[in-house]
Parts: sequence; C-alpha cells; structure tokens
Amino acid sequence: MDFLATARRQMLAGQVNDARQRLLASFEGLSDEEMTEPGVKSEWSVRDILCNIAAWDRTTTECFRAMLAGERHPLLDMGEDEVEEFEQANYEANTNKPTAEAIEELNSAREELVAFLRDVPNAEMFAPAPGDEHADMSIGACLAVTVSLDEDNAEAIEQWREEQGE
Repeated sequence: MDFLATARRQMLAGQVNDARQRLLASFEGLSDEEMTEPGVKSEWSVRDILCNIAAWDRTTTECFRAMLAGERHPLLDMGEDEVEEFEQANYEANTNKPTAEAIEELNSAREELVAFLRDVPNAEMFAPAPGDEHADMSIGACLAVTVSLDEDNAEAIEQWREEQGE
C-alpha cells in the first residue's frame, strides 16, 4: 500500500507542478498594463486571477492543517454560492494590489502549500477528511482541485491572449 501511495503522491506532485508551470507561462511577458486589463475571465484581469489563485492556495493550506488536526474546515463544505462569495470578497480586497505583489503572493502561497505537504505522511495524504467516510475529500483529492484551478485559469489566460493577437 505504501508503494502505491508513494506513486500516487509522486504523480500528484507532478500534476501540481505541471499545472503551475503552465499557469506561469500563460502570463509570461505581459506588461503591467496587460496584466490589469479587465475581461480575461468575466471582468477579471490576469492580476485578479492570480490573486484569486493565491487566496485559494492559502485557504487550502489552512484546510489541510485543520484536517490533520482532526477538524473539518469550512472549505470542504462550500457550495457554489459560498465559492462565489469567497471569490468576490477576494476580488474586492485586491482591486488595487500592484501586479508584482500579486505575483509574489501567488508564488509564496504555493511555496507554503508545497512546503506543508512535504511533511504530510502518505497515510494522511489519502485518508478521509474528518466527517468524510470515503476519502472523497482527502488531501490528495483536494489537490486535484488545485491542479484544475491552475489549468483552467491558464487556459483562460492563453485564450484571452490569443484573442488579443498575442
């Protein structure tokens, strides 16, 4: 079992890394003006997207810490309305954040998440979350959402750049 868990963990780590590299490449070379231009994803700019991803990474790290302490974090029970509220509040809180600061926050939030995960034993990585019988919300399963967030947003930025003729 430990061999399989280690293999799953390595595969997941590769997916997390690959998705993040794609995200970083998606906005590489954009000017500050382009980074703050609305309309990339609804009214959001690239900078807004990066702030949102950083906020999710920070909240995900908090959630994982709570899970390891045997607590059920509210993130695990968020519905669509709560997700929209979280993202809107984050959007409003970061409307004037400088682009360089948004990128630094994106990087530091992910570094904190990855550093935290290094110390999580395999058994805990794939164990059910408190209140979850089937491991549908294990740390490993939740990381798949993190991968999707990076990939979906990278795709949105790439598509926007293509539409802009870049």
